[in-house]
Amino acid sequence: MTEFEEFMEKQKGKSVNTQKAYKIQYTKLRDMLGKDIGDASQKTLIKTIQEYSNPNGKQALLNIAILIRREDKADVKALEDLRDKLKGDIKKDIQKKNVELPKSLPTYEDLVEYTDMLWEQSDWTDYIINYLLINYHVRNKDLLFDIIRRKKVAKNDKSKNYLWLSDSFVEYIRNDYKTRDWSKTSGTYGQKAVKIKDKKFITAVRRVFACQKHDEDCGVFIENPNQLGYYLKKATLGGIGETLYNKIIISHFRNDIDKLKEISKDRGTSISTLLEFYDVKNFMVSSNNFA
Repeated sequence: MTEFEEFMEKQKGKSVNTQKAYKIQYTKLRDMLGKDIGDASQKTLIKTIQEYSNPNGKQALLNIAILIRREDKADVKALEDLRDKLKGDIKKDIQKKNVELPKSLPTYEDLVEYTDMLWEQSDWTDYIINYLLINYHVRNKDLLFDIIRRKKVAKNDKSKNYLWLSDSFVEYIRNDYKTRDWSKTSGTYGQKAVKIKDKKFITAVRRVFACQKHDEDCGVFIENPNQLGYYLKKATLGGIGETLYNKIIISHFRNDIDKLKEISKDRGTSISTLLEFYDVKNFMVSSNNFA
């Protein structure tokens, strides 16, 4: 069994997206080295990885190198030190991008138009991400999911999120998600599931599933799940990310009580918290109005 086969065999317990991301990063690093990763010293690995320009890309390659060397019980301290340093570089990179954001936020109509544009450009993964952000008001963690064709997969493992692709709809199943509704203290909020019948969305999910089936890059949503927020920002209009998307949406629908109820339910956040957290002005309402 090759080093790659052994490595991927040990990743079988991870999500489909994580396995695909690992496969891409392993192949990239091995090609850069010209030999098995386990045969390279830490010094060689660091020198090779430093040739990669993007800080986040460097960190993804470092993660693979560390995993391989740990499995071989080899020293990883120098690699871990570099990874810790890169965390600061990644933070600076994100801050730099934030400085370049437009001085005024896009409108809700801009978000919808951008999502439509992604569809026209056949950018299926970013389209799916934006569609779910706009229509189901999800947080970053909700967007870590596996696409499946058999629903029994979701029934057998209720620790993950799924897009179940049926013949006539897509069921978005959320088991592992973040919520700001602190009324529950157990840490378990129950499963959220919704059937999506939008034809464009169904088509996009089918296209991504086909990419995944053939192990193509177009099937990877998040290259490095440990940097989820970074990759989701890259998918959004102007790189503004999930939080600002939701602020724009809440501001747009601030006078629509039914829509605010829907957002509150989807997001797992009380309406009063939504209004307070996102500082929606000129719309003061008692929580009794939403009983």
